[in-house]
Amino acid sequence: MSEARTIRLGGRDVDFLLKRAVKRRRALITVDERGLTVSVPWHTSDRYVVRFLQDSASWVLNKLVSWESRRPTARTWRDGELVDYLGRQLRLVLLNDQHSLVQLRDGDVLTVSLPEPHSSDTVRAALMKWYRRHALAYFCARAEHYSARLAVAAPRVFVSNAKTLWGSCNAKGEVRLSWRLMQAAPHIVDYVVAHELAHLRQMNHSARFWRIVEQLCPDYSSARAELDAMGHHFMAL
Repeated sequence: MSEARTIRLGGRDVDFLLKRAVKRRRALITVDERGLTVSVPWHTSDRYVVRFLQDSASWVLNKLVSWESRRPTARTWRDGELVDYLGRQLRLVLLNDQHSLVQLRDGDVLTVSLPEPHSSDTVRAALMKWYRRHALAYFCARAEHYSARLAVAAPRVFVSNAKTLWGSCNAKGEVRLSWRLMQAAPHIVDYVVAHELAHLRQMNHSARFWRIVEQLCPDYSSARAELDAMGHHFMAL
């Protein structure tokens, strides 16, 4: 059972989700991109929940501030705004034209020609199509590179629209990668591709699996940390 609640902590009202479960043995506090969640055994009293949160107030507030600082700034998709492409920041130039066209020009300028260039939804939709169009060829090339290093057949690569998962690999040897990954720097894309292709050898996350990842991508831990830091920004597109 889940219930939305509010509590006063450190001078601010904090919304949280209270989750009760019969099989749960102890209380647990989590803070993530969704906010504060308190998971407790079924018969836990409200008084205990309040005291539990008050005792953990400092930790909870620090975590909330940390997550709030990582929330992406709302994008307006206006002329002059910066967009990310393979680790570069491109300046958006919007043009009024009957034909829809997105072009990358010299000097890190991305021109978007549209019948309605002042509609943020229309600009965003055009950018999404542009990212997807370039993603498949780029992902396939990197998958071929790493499959050759692993001495395995190149997998079938699909572009996904996932907003919570950068990539996946199934038992059929099919790899799916989110087009939103095209915003990240090449070494970060390589980490995700290497990660998924390592599953062609180990369909798990065992120590052996991570040794394969490290063999393919020696600096994978720093790349993963960078992706974690920028993930919310990339996924907001």
